[in-house]
Amino acid sequence: MKKTLFILVLCTFSIIGVYSSIQQDRILEAVRNGVVKLLTADRAPNYLTKAVKNISKIKDTLESDETICQSCQVVVHQVLTYRRNGANKDSMKTYFNKLCKIFTGWGNTACHGYIDIEIDPVLYMMDNKNDLTPERVCAIYFQAQKCVDPDAKKWIIPLPPPPKKNEEIEEDDDDDQIGPLRILHLTDIHYDPLYKPGSNAVCKDPLCCQSGVPSKPGNAAGYWGDYNVCDMPRHSVLNLLNHIKEKYIKDIDFIYYTGDIISHKSWASSKSENTKTIKEIYGLFASIFPNTTIYPILGNHEPHPTDFYSPEDVLQNQISTQWIFNLSVTEWSRWLPESTQDTILKGGYYSVLIKPGFRIIAINSNFCFTSNLWLMYEDEDPRDQLAWLVEELYKAEKNKERVHILSHIPPGEILCHKQWSNQFHKIINRFAHIISAQFNGHTHIDELKVFLDEDDESDTDKVINVAFNGASFTTFVGFNPNFKIYEVDPSSAMVLDYDQYIFNLTKANQNTTPPQWYKQYSFKNAYNLHDMSLPSFEDLLEKMSKDDDLMWQYYRFLVRDSDVKIKEGCNSKCLKKLLCYITAVETNESVNC
Repeated sequence: MKKTLFILVLCTFSIIGVYSSIQQDRILEAVRNGVVKLLTADRAPNYLTKAVKNISKIKDTLESDETICQSCQVVVHQVLTYRRNGANKDSMKTYFNKLCKIFTGWGNTACHGYIDIEIDPVLYMMDNKNDLTPERVCAIYFQAQKCVDPDAKKWIIPLPPPPKKNEEIEEDDDDDQIGPLRILHLTDIHYDPLYKPGSNAVCKDPLCCQSGVPSKPGNAAGYWGDYNVCDMPRHSVLNLLNHIKEKYIKDIDFIYYTGDIISHKSWASSKSENTKTIKEIYGLFASIFPNTTIYPILGNHEPHPTDFYSPEDVLQNQISTQWIFNLSVTEWSRWLPESTQDTILKGGYYSVLIKPGFRIIAINSNFCFTSNLWLMYEDEDPRDQLAWLVEELYKAEKNKERVHILSHIPPGEILCHKQWSNQFHKIINRFAHIISAQFNGHTHIDELKVFLDEDDESDTDKVINVAFNGASFTTFVGFNPNFKIYEVDPSSAMVLDYDQYIFNLTKANQNTTPPQWYKQYSFKNAYNLHDMSLPSFEDLLEKMSKDDDLMWQYYRFLVRDSDVKIKEGCNSKCLKKLLCYITAVETNESVNC
């Protein structure tokens, strides 16, 4: 969610408008001259400011993408040149601050904060990655604009041959479980210890509701949360957990927590504060749900700096993010067996056999997130995770196990590194017959990701796998809080149905009495499905492609009937894009949506 150091410098170009080639050349020339001028000027020259302000209204996608990529390369080239010509740390910080202010529009507080936090790892990458080029940086961070690095390596994760027909798993109807398993899915709490009801909810920083006097009553932070750029206060988190304890926990078999505990105040994070908050939330989980096993994974906000997951060979304590894996081993030991510790320490991922025939594989997909600047340094299967995933799935296949995959970044996320996304897609295709479901977070929306059989030559799209997003407890930005409870077949581990629970933030903030949680929908009932088998998802996709009313319902659920989002609406073009995203399970597919 947060823009990191180079992205801060470059992000304005993601809203570049259409203009003639002459205008394009003028803008590029202004950027080229302006970023050089900024080296010695106290403030941006007028022509650079004017060029930035005149960039507006994209219409021709190809031309705008080309301009984004060229502009990005101009800026990164100057940044790299300045450092390689001998600029010291203080000079680089000063330069980054000037660039941040002109290209992001953020104030001193956020710009200085991000740069102070990220300067050391960024300089390490620049100094130790000899083949770091503008093309590499821009191809990674503006992959949605189809920027190209001609020297990019298309690395491959080897896959074992598929099983023979007689080796495939057969359904076992003799499971001792009476009734379906019930799994609680929580995600993206984004607890803000500094949240202050009544403070300014409409501020200039990337996160509000912490301080300041609102300019009018309507801008005051709500008691239970806020639709503006705000996260969640402690009393709201306690309400969520205690409500679940009182109403549902006795029927819950276990809990999936798919990441993001830390707030979006990423420009002021620290190891000590992140550690304190992580311990506090896991401590609440353990005390409020003392008899329920929780299977947690890391979000992109847990490390410091936010989004940064360093390579295994980066050992300097000042910049390594090994500390978050060390912390996770300790905190997760409440629920996970000792056998998971080696891989958690290696990269925050693990595999657990829940019972004979049913395995959970939890991965750290944050390694693919393009806001993780360490991808500039090393992008080839960070910490050997995908190779390990193949090994675990292959063993599960041989042992005739069904698998749930937990992952923070969902398949097809447009900011997931395209080569990682491509290889993950191939892994899911290979092992789809044993992967009963996937569970994600991160995007804060209640979305589906449906994998289609790439080898099927029929006219009908054959569904082979489904990923469910838990949406978010945080309201960031403009959503109602939620949680989900799944019913899962104990034999096949397939999802039979799920219920989504929400409360309306507008109504809740009318007073300080506890919010009125209610069931927004049951998936089977809402979509009038006989079951949630893969063929049923094929039928659902077919209906969605022909029925805007059905897609409007999908949008309502996606935003959890948020007053703000419902008012914004979603026209036919928007609905078609949402439908496209459902089957876009690889980054390149999402870009094309």
